[in-house]
Amino acid sequence: MKRLLNWYYGSASIRKKLVISYLLLITVPILVLGVYSFSVSKRNMERQTEETIRNNVRLMASDLETSLKRENDNIKYLSYNAKFRQVLKNSRGNQVEVAQVLNEVVEPIFWYFITSDNNMKGIEIYTPYVSQEVGSFLKPVGDSSEESWYQYHQKNFGTLWTFENGSMFATRTVLDAQTASEPIGVLKLTVHPASVLEPISNNTFLNNGILLTDTEGKTIYSRQTGAEPADQAVLAGAEAGNLADGDQGEYIVMSEAISTSGWRLYYYVTKSEITGQLYEILKSTLLIVGLCLAVSLFLIGILSRVLSRRILELKESAEKVAEGNFNLELNHNDTDEIGIVSKSLQTMCDRLNEMINRVYKAELEKKAMELKALQAMINPHFLYNCLSSIKWKAIRTGNDEISDLTGLLAKFYRTSLNGGKQITTVGSELENVKSYVELQRMTHENSFDVEYELDETLFETSMPNFLLQPIVENAIEHGMNYQEEIEGRGRLIVRLEEEDGHLIFSILNNGPRVELDRLEEILNTPGRGYGIYNIEERIRIYYGAGCGVYASVTADGYTCFTVRIGKELKELSV
Repeated sequence: MKRLLNWYYGSASIRKKLVISYLLLITVPILVLGVYSFSVSKRNMERQTEETIRNNVRLMASDLETSLKRENDNIKYLSYNAKFRQVLKNSRGNQVEVAQVLNEVVEPIFWYFITSDNNMKGIEIYTPYVSQEVGSFLKPVGDSSEESWYQYHQKNFGTLWTFENGSMFATRTVLDAQTASEPIGVLKLTVHPASVLEPISNNTFLNNGILLTDTEGKTIYSRQTGAEPADQAVLAGAEAGNLADGDQGEYIVMSEAISTSGWRLYYYVTKSEITGQLYEILKSTLLIVGLCLAVSLFLIGILSRVLSRRILELKESAEKVAEGNFNLELNHNDTDEIGIVSKSLQTMCDRLNEMINRVYKAELEKKAMELKALQAMINPHFLYNCLSSIKWKAIRTGNDEISDLTGLLAKFYRTSLNGGKQITTVGSELENVKSYVELQRMTHENSFDVEYELDETLFETSMPNFLLQPIVENAIEHGMNYQEEIEGRGRLIVRLEEEDGHLIFSILNNGPRVELDRLEEILNTPGRGYGIYNIEERIRIYYGAGCGVYASVTADGYTCFTVRIGKELKELSV
């Protein structure tokens, strides 16, 4: 903090001091007000959300209560069929009589309820007075006597709601018709869980969590909020009876009892869902604050620029000098401190310009001489090779092909020398390469083939003279010559393409495979590799970083030398 204050009172510019001061005066009150407004809005929204959740859980419980009560009324009505109750008890095994009563009285009513009630899935009557199924609804007790719901109705006559293995059903005791005190069976009404639970499953307020439990605390329906460990903690608390209406740590939980069934509905929302809504408001507020600050900053910038205009002009001039621009015309007619500094800066720029001109010209002369020296290293080497080829061809064959060789050699020198110019075109350079290749093909008895894959749209581009021939020479000497000693015909490929604003020359040969370490040694060793190292030096002088000569071995075993140069070239001159 102390260092910051020292900077503000000491080295900071006047303009920065003005900007910082105004920003502090504007920003601090806005931020304080924003934080206070956000905290108040958060508390209000949490209270409103609690009230909304309370109303929602009451509404869902009411809808569920209504749905269950309707089925309660239905099962109560169905269990009170007097004629059926009387026949069922009095017949005691007379299944023909029972079946007749079922067919005439019971089944039409039961089928009417099933087809007219979307919630109702099926109806069954379990009684000890029959030994086998009678009709569509009457069934013997059998194994059902061990079920908890059947045992319940041996002592309790009211309606019991049960949820087991994904099935939801209501059961009620069927009493005898005379005394209405003796259980003669249990009526089981099965409903569609999805239909009954629709009022709670369709509620999606704030990505809420819902839990519906039975009288024993077992889960009937559960919808979690997404974060399973946290939800499980809420559900475990609910099952243990630890959750009450109100705030529960990271959740807001409300519950409501379903009186018809004895079930309980829990409704909970994570506080992050609430604060997520607040963040949308906060983002809008911050956007407005940001715009206000931006406008204020713009106005502050104009005001500070007016107040510190001359200092800014001097600062901008100094920045131009730092970037290498010394051709400045500064206003140094004023006699105050700023005028004196401007005059001194102008004097310094004039002297630097004078020194740079002398050093730059000397450097150009040096580089031009280096280029000439490099070319001198290449040309004698090539001349020696060509003349040697002509000599041994004449000795070996004694025919007139020497004249063809000589003509090609003359053409080669005419294009390679380029009238003494160091810069040529891509088309001329490739003509030079073609002449050299034809010379070598004649001396090698046409023992190898050559292919040219050239982008002719690049032929008029300028490039350094005599750049490709040493690489082609290397490919022939170290590739095609050795290829004659093995089976197969030699193959030389010369390729030109454009890539990312650069010219890419690729020289490939199918001679004996060369290890990458050996290729790297050829590229990086002076005096080795038939002038390839000298080519790398020339490219470095003309193009700088990002260009050069690269070696590789293709997947099909071809040795490849790649020359990468720029499309734009500025010729060096003495």
